[in-house]
Amino acid sequence: MVAVASPALETAAARRRGLGWTVGAAIVLVVGVGLRLTLGGTGVGDRSAVVMGALLIGGAWLAARLLGGARTAFVVSLGLMALFDVAALPQRDAPEYDGVEAWYRTDQVVSSQVAVSNASMPALTLLVQPFFAGPEPSFGLAGDVNGVALNWKCPLDRDIQRLVLPIPREAIEGASTIDVILHLTGSPTRESDYLALYTSSLRAGALISVDNLAASSQPATTCSRS
Repeated sequence: MVAVASPALETAAARRRGLGWTVGAAIVLVVGVGLRLTLGGTGVGDRSAVVMGALLIGGAWLAARLLGGARTAFVVSLGLMALFDVAALPQRDAPEYDGVEAWYRTDQVVSSQVAVSNASMPALTLLVQPFFAGPEPSFGLAGDVNGVALNWKCPLDRDIQRLVLPIPREAIEGASTIDVILHLTGSPTRESDYLALYTSSLRAGALISVDNLAASSQPATTCSRS
């Protein structure tokens, strides 16, 4: 005796399978979006990228669903979401900075609150690139560190430099954080003599930190107090 499958039963089973693949695609989207926010953060740019990625993946799923069926649409969604999440992984050997700010006026200040640790020879470090037309720059560096006014003389060249600015130990004595305000001196100009200050969005500003001058191992340009 031969049993003949009912077309209605076959259609119902196909619908259940299609519904399962569709639910799977929805789970992939929700989990993938959550993973993308975890890897990339929740900043404005990251949220915009998530919305755009969700729209693109949703559109790709719909096109694949119409052309190839629910299983094909699931595979397409899974592959695109995997690429979207992998793109959010941190870069290898990524630079510590992702922005630059031109510093070309003496009344243009850079302020920051910097964490400090116990250091026998404390110094501020600052990542910059000087630009100047003559043999020497027409500007210098000065600032206020926890209420102590300071001036520095730096041997500047035209490459990216990590400046080391010595500060008195009493400026950090007993403090866990210090207020730093830096500005240019001399006669900088916007056209030819200025300082490019490298910044980081992760640190919300300039790459200023307090290090121990005696223990520093990074290539740097040490300035002298004047």
